[in-house]
Amino acid sequence: MLRDVDGGTALDVLVQPRASRAKLGPVHAGRLKVAVTAPPVDGEANAAVIALLAKQLGVARSGVEVIAGASSRRKTVKIAAPRAAIEKLLAALVVVLVLVLVGCQGTVGTVDVTLVTAPGSTVLDGVQSLRLVLTNPHQVETAERTSGGFAIDLQLPATSDTGALIVDGLDASGAIIATGASPPFPIGGVSANVAVYMAAPNSIAASPAVIDPPRTNVPFATVSYGAVFAGGTTADGIPSAATGVYNAFSHAIQVGVALPEARSGVALAVGTSGHLVYMFGGTDPTGTPRDTAYRFDTSVSPNGAISMLGEFDGFARTGQTALSIGDENILVTGAPIAVLSGSAGTVTARDELPSLPPSGAAVVGNDGVPAALFAGADGVTRFRGNTFDALSIPAAARADAIVVALPGGKLGVVCGGADAIVIDAASGIAQTLPCVPTEARTGCAAAATNRHLVIAGGMAGGTLATTAEIYDAATLALIATQPLVVPRTGAIATALPNGQILIAGGTDAAGAPIATLELFTPEATE
Repeated sequence: MLRDVDGGTALDVLVQPRASRAKLGPVHAGRLKVAVTAPPVDGEANAAVIALLAKQLGVARSGVEVIAGASSRRKTVKIAAPRAAIEKLLAALVVVLVLVLVGCQGTVGTVDVTLVTAPGSTVLDGVQSLRLVLTNPHQVETAERTSGGFAIDLQLPATSDTGALIVDGLDASGAIIATGASPPFPIGGVSANVAVYMAAPNSIAASPAVIDPPRTNVPFATVSYGAVFAGGTTADGIPSAATGVYNAFSHAIQVGVALPEARSGVALAVGTSGHLVYMFGGTDPTGTPRDTAYRFDTSVSPNGAISMLGEFDGFARTGQTALSIGDENILVTGAPIAVLSGSAGTVTARDELPSLPPSGAAVVGNDGVPAALFAGADGVTRFRGNTFDALSIPAAARADAIVVALPGGKLGVVCGGADAIVIDAASGIAQTLPCVPTEARTGCAAAATNRHLVIAGGMAGGTLATTAEIYDAATLALIATQPLVVPRTGAIATALPNGQILIAGGTDAAGAPIATLELFTPEATE
C-alpha cells in the first residue's frame, strides 16, 4: 500500500465517489479506501481525494498528486513526505472502527470511529493491538496492527440503549500505553463520526483544537457533547463576542453564533433542558459591567441561536458564577443575588443575604437533596432546600477559591493559597485535607469528574506553577503530577462528558493569553 518513490511516498487508494460523507479507511485489498462526496466528473473526485488526504495527513495540497489511475477508482497518489511519517500518520488515522447498527429492516446506521492525538504525539507508535469496548450493550473487540493500521468492524443491534466507546492501545507486552473514550451516545439508528482522543493514562497533553484568538476570562459550561464557551479578553485587552463548543465527539471547536455585544467575564450556565445556555453580565468593550441576560440555544443548526432576554437594572456584575437550580432557573452570584428565569425571561433578587461569593458548584447530597456551595474571602454559603445558610468554616474562607463537586454528595474548596476543604453538602461538616495541592497555589484551575480531581497551574510561592496534580476524587489521594504543555495562571478547567478534563485560557509567564487547550485523560474503566 505504501512504497518509497522519488520525492516522497506512493499510496495506493480505492476511491468511493458520491459518498454520504468524506472519510479515510478501512484498508481493502491492500488499498486505503478514500470516500469523498464529489462525483467522478471532470476531475472533481480526484480533487476531493487530494484535498482530503492533504488535510488528514497534514501536508499542503500541492504535496499530493494522483500519479496513476486518474480515471479509475483504483489510484496511486504521491505524497511529498517520507514513508515513515506517512505510516505514523496513517497509524492514527486508519484506525477504522466501524459500528454497524442493525435493525429489523437491515442496516440503519453506522458509527465511524477514528483516533486523534495531541499534535506531534508519538503515543500510538508503540501500540501493537487495539481493544474497543462498547459499554452498553457490553461488547469487546480487538485488532492487531497491520501495515494499514487497525480495523474493527462491529455489528450491533440498533436499540434505545446509551453507551460509550472505550479504546485502549496495548504494547507488545499487553500493557495499556494509550487510552481514550467517547461521551455516551444512543445506540440507535444514527450515522455519525466519532473521534476518540488517545493519550497515555492519567496524562496531560495538548488538544488538537485551540482557542483562536487566544483569550483569558473565558467561561465554560458542560453539555452532553462537550463544553460551551463565550466571550473572553483578547491579547489587546478587548472583550470578545465569540462563542463556541469544544465538541468531545470530534475534539474540534464548533464555532457558535457571535454574541450581540462583546463580553468578558460573563456568567455561564446550562439549563435543565440540556441545550439552552444562559449568559449573564460580564464586562463590555468600555470596561463597564453589564446587566444583560442572553439565552444561547445550541440545538439550532448550524451555529446556534442567541436571543436577548433583557437588561435588568441593578443587577450589573462581572466575573461571577451561574448555576442551574432547576426548571430553567439560574442562580447567579454577586450582589444582589440574582435568579434568572429562563422560561419567563425575568431576573429577581434573593434578599436573604446581601451577596453570594463568586465561586460555586452544585451536587445532590447523600440524603438526596440538591445543594450548592459558594466560597470566597467572606466565607462559605450553602443553598439547600431553597434556603441560604452561612457555614462556619473559617479555613474555607479565602479569596480566589474554587468550588468543585465531588462524589458522595460532597464539595471541595480548593486553591486560594490554602489547603483543600471537603464539605458534606447535607450536614455541612468540613474536613481539611493538608497538602492538597502539595504547594499552596493561587490562580489555579480546578475541576472534578466522579473519578478524578485536577488542580492545574497557578502561582506557587510567587512562581508560575508548571504542573497539574491529579487526585482521586473520592479520597483526594494524589495519583500523579504531570507537566502542563503550557504553564499558565488564571485558567479554567472543565469536566467533559467523556471523563476528560479540559484546561483552557489563562496567561503564560509573559502575561500573554494562551491558545493551547490541554486535556487530562484518565485511565480506562468500564
